[in-house]
Amino acid sequence: MNSDNNDTRIIKMVRDAAQMHLVVATLLVTVTFAAGFTLPGGFESDKDSSDKGMAILTKKSAFCAFVVTDAIAFVCSAGAVFSHFVMAMTHRPKIEGQSDIVLTHKELRILMKTYRLATILLFLSMSAVVIAFVTGLYATLENSVGLAATVCVIGCLAFLIYVLVFYVICIEANK
Repeated sequence: MNSDNNDTRIIKMVRDAAQMHLVVATLLVTVTFAAGFTLPGGFESDKDSSDKGMAILTKKSAFCAFVVTDAIAFVCSAGAVFSHFVMAMTHRPKIEGQSDIVLTHKELRILMKTYRLATILLFLSMSAVVIAFVTGLYATLENSVGLAATVCVIGCLAFLIYVLVFYVICIEANK
């Protein structure tokens, strides 16, 4: 297979994967944005309180961890969306004929680096959203230690799944 055909195949694979990544990143931006305003535990509603409108759980460590990891997930997924937007705007391939996609080697290198960055940001966002989920539930279930601990263990399974997926990829890549 010559280099131009291989480049075309790589570009098509990146564009197909980028479409799926963009959907996931957009969903994560939406969910983390909403979670930032619908905080676990709710808001102080007593009209005579000096803390009216403030989050009830602000003094709990798990709640603080939730807010921070939710913000990290939001920023990383927004960065992934932006990276995909930049890829679409700056690397519009020149179409020759009906199916040939042509990019210079420099454009292809930049496209691949931007794609890798977006993928890393998406992975970081997915990791942070799992931590935000676990810490948010822990903050609201803190009085039920058994249930809170169970939720934490179940949440950690997501990271085990991530490791297993990477392990399978590495094993297959080395065959």
